[in-house]
Amino acid sequence: MKEIDYALLLIKDGKIDAARDMLADFLQSDPQNREALFNLGLCHGELGDPENAVRTLSECVKHHPDYSNAYVALGYAHSLLRQNGPAKENLLKALELDPLNAYALRNLGSLYGQEKDYDRAVECFEKLFADNPQDQQLAYGIGYAYFQAGRLDMAEKYLTAAIDLNRATQLAETAMELLRDIVEINR
Repeated sequence: MKEIDYALLLIKDGKIDAARDMLADFLQSDPQNREALFNLGLCHGELGDPENAVRTLSECVKHHPDYSNAYVALGYAHSLLRQNGPAKENLLKALELDPLNAYALRNLGSLYGQEKDYDRAVECFEKLFADNPQDQQLAYGIGYAYFQAGRLDMAEKYLTAAIDLNRATQLAETAMELLRDIVEINR
């Protein structure tokens, strides 16, 4: 088994510290290895070290500028540092390379939501929902964004969809509370 494959197994088993160390060692002999740079960046982020995640993932996109998932991870690492400009820039680059990248759409939609740009958040989330109609969290996210944007009819549609996907979840309870708020607003 190759060293990098073993590191990936460690990640899968939740042994992130060991995987990080192994990937860092591997990069000593192959400093531009795409898989090692990407996964080392993810390890840093997972271990609460977004600064090193940004540094490592920046190296990854420098050497592999067509790797959309590296831009997604880099955008996410920037968002952990509350650097919304660079986060958005990298997520948009990921979508330029892969317009249907689900991770980029989800993260960009969340970023737009944090910035209270609910129309753009909805745009991202609806693209995702078209391919993932069974994603309860996504249905709720769209409903919530529509609610915040004041489009209560559309909020009701997606919140109802979220509830219908699985009534036994905490998310369904939260969606029901938001639907009750909509009823009160519409009185």
